[in-house]
Amino acid sequence: MEKEQVNWGNVGIRMVQGLTTVIETVRQLDVQEASLVMRLLGKSCCKMMKSGVGHHFGLALIDASAQVAVKEKLVLEDVIAILTSIIGKLYLVASTDEERTLVAQLDEVVKGYQIT
Repeated sequence: MEKEQVNWGNVGIRMVQGLTTVIETVRQLDVQEASLVMRLLGKSCCKMMKSGVGHHFGLALIDASAQVAVKEKLVLEDVIAILTSIIGKLYLVASTDEERTLVAQLDEVVKGYQIT
């Protein structure tokens, strides 16, 4: 079986941009729209990556989007907590230096939005 070649630079940039978009969307849109953006990013990650951190990140976002969709009101702190939990689990899944670097990049994005 041929191992999939991954351009981690491109994947990382796209995932970080997508995560930033999710957080900004939560700030500006209603719950249903934010849920849709999370789901779309999740599906995009799953499509880009057939395994590894990117795939797990996509699956977790799809699952989180379903949880978000049933809420009446969405608070940024709740979304940050969800994303922090997802990223914590990704550290356990990361098996290469490139994947660990990607998870660290995602972690930095979320930390940049921490509510003080």
